Formats: sequence, structure tokens, C-alpha cells
Amino acid sequence: MEEVNQLQKAGKDSQQIQIGNVIINSAGITEERARAVFNEMIPQALANYTEEAQKIATERVNKLEERIMPQINQVEGLLPAFADPAFQVLLRKAQQKAAITERENDYDLLTELLVCHVQKGNDRKNRAGIVKAVDIIDTIDNDALCALTIAFVLDNFWPVTGNAKEGIEVLSQMYNALIYESLPSNLDWLDHLDILGVIRITPFSQMNKIEDIFTRRFDGCVSVGIKKGTEEYESALQIIQSIGLNKNILVDNIFLDDYVRLEIGNLDDINSLSIFNNLGTRSINQREIEALRDVINLYEKNVDLQNKVKERFMNLIDEHEPLKTLQEWWNSISGAFSITGVGKIIAYINAKRCIPELPDILE
Repeated sequence: MEEVNQLQKAGKDSQQIQIGNVIINSAGITEERARAVFNEMIPQALANYTEEAQKIATERVNKLEERIMPQINQVEGLLPAFADPAFQVLLRKAQQKAAITERENDYDLLTELLVCHVQKGNDRKNRAGIVKAVDIIDTIDNDALCALTIAFVLDNFWPVTGNAKEGIEVLSQMYNALIYESLPSNLDWLDHLDILGVIRITPFSQMNKIEDIFTRRFDGCVSVGIKKGTEEYESALQIIQSIGLNKNILVDNIFLDDYVRLEIGNLDDINSLSIFNNLGTRSINQREIEALRDVINLYEKNVDLQNKVKERFMNLIDEHEPLKTLQEWWNSISGAFSITGVGKIIAYINAKRCIPELPDILE
């Protein structure tokens, strides 16, 4: 055979592949090529189906394509990922799963898992969880998926406001979007998710009740605070003035007449607070942190008043139907469980499907 020698110059974002002494210039992948890659892989994904099943399977895979392709110019790194062998393997697996599910939400979830692979797949723990999630996403029952998502969100997403009414309203809107399915009334969903490896049931344990979860997370809002006109009140004003802050950071306790408190939702958040003034926004400094803690130490510690505040806080919760539904359902769960790595990924992408503006919490 005649020896062939070629020299080619690769353009920007191009890749040179040398076979023997032949250099082929391969331009960066385009949207058209990404679509071609998707379609080239379909026969592999559907190789073992009969002619009758091929038609249904192809229609379902096309629904996945309709979801993923609009994303390629919106998600950074997704377009070049179509040339990545690891992504292609996951894409073929996603096509196989799309082919056997009739649930519309599954196509959205598979799309989000492919996007998650691009954005978070460099972490091998995440990658393993994403691959496992693709494997089982079509087998998770609707109400179990909804329940899993709510359990995950309950553990990870809370409003940062120190205003109790605003915080509760945010939570009400959030759970209204998340409770898109009738929540399971028996405990079969726990066994179902445990079998799939999405949760681990914890023997001889019990989940915290909603009132405990909410009052702990909003401990700043359900504090008794400081009674106006007392020595403690005057001391609090002096502490606040000594660090140059305005006394309006003490607000009326809406659950207790004649009492004030700092407008902080969760007392553990003090270190991450920001100070707003006419000069802009800045992080709280150590001197201010210590001063605010001194003010909190002046809060009245009356058990009866504390219980009254908590009761009124929970009454406000019950005025919001989504939160009342959440409380009744969660408190009915017998036993305890923890969410596994793959469960967290599935719950997170489903939560993002319901509420796209949720912050990114995957590392």
C-alpha cells in the first residue's frame, strides 16, 4: 500500500486525531452533530426489541430527545459532553430507561440526571449516584418519589428570613409545589425505597415530629424575647448602641404582646448574617456577633411563655394547608430512615424539577 503523509492545521476548538501517520482534523462538536450522536445511539439502546415494541420505544426515546436538546446551548459543558465516552454510556442507559417508562416526569428526571453528570460528574461519588439513579428512576413509585423529595427538602431547604410570617409563607409555597401527588398513607413506600437503595431504614428509631423540626429551625422566631420596659430591655438597647447598630433590629414578638426579639430566624445563623445600611451590605463582624449573643442571653426563659409562643407559632403553621398536610403526614410515619447518596441525587433533581430556583447544594 502506498504510504500517505498529511499535515493539517487544526482550527480553534478542534481536535486532532492521528491514526498511523494520517492526521484527521475533527472540528469541535456542533448542535447538529450532538443530535446525530443521540440518534446514532438509539439503535444500540433498542437493539433487543421486537418490531412491535420498537415503535413504542422509539416514541418514548424521542420524548427524552425533546427534553435534552433544548438544554445543550443553555447548560455549560453539555454540548461537548456528547463526545465524551462516559457521557455516551450514560446517555445510552438513559435512552434504554426512557424506552420502558410511560411516566412523563421520568423523561424530565433522566434529562436532569444527564445534566447533573455534566455539572457534578467529576466527583466520583456523585457519578456513582447518578449512574445508579438512572438505573432505578423508572422503578420508583410516584408517591414514594414525592415522599422522598419532601423528606430531602425538609432536611436541606429553609428560608433565611427572621420574619416568622414571611418564612412560613415561603415554606407554604414551597411545599405546595412539592406535594404534587397524594402522599402515601401506609409504610409500604419505606420498604419500596429501601429495596431500591434510596433510603436506609433505621431500626428502633423514630423521626422527629414536624413541630420539633420547625421550632428548632425557627428557634429565633419562637423565642420569648425581652419584655419592654425592663432592665433587660434597657441593657439590650445599650449593647446594640455600643456597636453602632440601630435599635430597630429588635422587633415585636408577634406571638407575645410587649415582648421584642432580634429578627433572626435561626440563632445558629448569627455568624453568617449580613449588615445592611446606607453604605451597602457587609458581613457581620466578630464584635457584633458577640454583642448579639449577649442580647440573646437576656431573653426571658419562662417555660410557660415559651410553650405559649410555640403553640401560637404552630397555629400559624396550620393556617397554611400545604404545611398542615405536611405535618399530618410526616407525624404519621412510624420508624426512621436516612437518605442514601443516590436518594439525595434523585430527590434533589426532582425538587429542582418542581422548583427550578432552588439553590444548588450538590458539591
